[in-house]
Amino acid sequence: MLRTAIVGLGAVAEHHRRGIERTPGARLVAVADTEPARLDRRATAWGVPGYPDAEALLSAVSPDWVHLCTPARTHHELALACLEADTHVLVEKPFVMTTAEFEDVVGTADERDRRAAAVHNQVYYDPVWTALRRLRAGEFGALHGVSVRWAEATDPAEPNRGDWVLDLPGGEFGEGIVHPIYVGLRFAGYPADEGAVAVHRIDATDTGLSYDGIAVSFHTADGTTCTIQHHSNVPDQRRIDLVAEDAHVTVDVATQSVTVQRHSFGPNAPFERPLVRAGIAAVRRTAGTVADAARRRIRATITGDSMHDTHTPVVRREARAVRDGGDGPTPRAEVQWATHVFERVNDVS
Repeated sequence: MLRTAIVGLGAVAEHHRRGIERTPGARLVAVADTEPARLDRRATAWGVPGYPDAEALLSAVSPDWVHLCTPARTHHELALACLEADTHVLVEKPFVMTTAEFEDVVGTADERDRRAAAVHNQVYYDPVWTALRRLRAGEFGALHGVSVRWAEATDPAEPNRGDWVLDLPGGEFGEGIVHPIYVGLRFAGYPADEGAVAVHRIDATDTGLSYDGIAVSFHTADGTTCTIQHHSNVPDQRRIDLVAEDAHVTVDVATQSVTVQRHSFGPNAPFERPLVRAGIAAVRRTAGTVADAARRRIRATITGDSMHDTHTPVVRREARAVRDGGDGPTPRAEVQWATHVFERVNDVS
């Protein structure tokens, strides 16, 4: 049994508690938070002892596995404390703030023969994972380009995740930008080298913060290009477009859909009456989207899982790696590159 603790009891901690509850062989045994009222509320509701900080928890409980759900600037210090207590650690994104901190944490993990893993959960949205699986199976042919667009309806000045968000460069985006970064890396692969990465800030609103949006681009060694955008004060959107040899693929989280277009309906269409064919294709896509969403809703109802529960797959896969060895849910190279790009984002802010 993996005796598991959660340090940091903000909103994301509930996702971790649920993931632990749904993971065979894992059990929540303690929690910690520096805010007394929140600590008391969560510890009472979850029926486990609560501690005022990570040090007290590690000393009193000696858990096998700790989930860090604290502000990003605390991850380096707390991850090292867990590892030095011979405890495996699962760290919410962003894993750490700099590449130097990344190397420090993973180096300590290797020395201690413990796992230090990052939560890159949004690749586990059902349509995202479906598209990844089909891409890797070769269904779309060779990949040429990836475009990732993550957008938020909220202003980054709104501390909707807690006041700590505003201490990060770019506020809300200093925390959230990592999601589309690792999604892009998972689809496209890794940059050819550090010089292959370009980062631009976007100032579209008068927020008083360093930036309210970011654009990242890179190319891989095999010539795949990737662009990543993250914006504020626009309608919510989480969408990935793939340009491949045999298809153009659109992954839309909002509609829980994967749309595959294998022919052009423009002036270079390989058939007569392209507008009519485009209309027929649009109707079929809409019907397919509705059917897919209905199937996912039925499955979620039967299993009791949320359609948007992306943390449980991470927790389950990492728990298996902790117990049995082997690969976890997040490749180390992906965490390293995500950290590098995140550091570059903060540098331009």
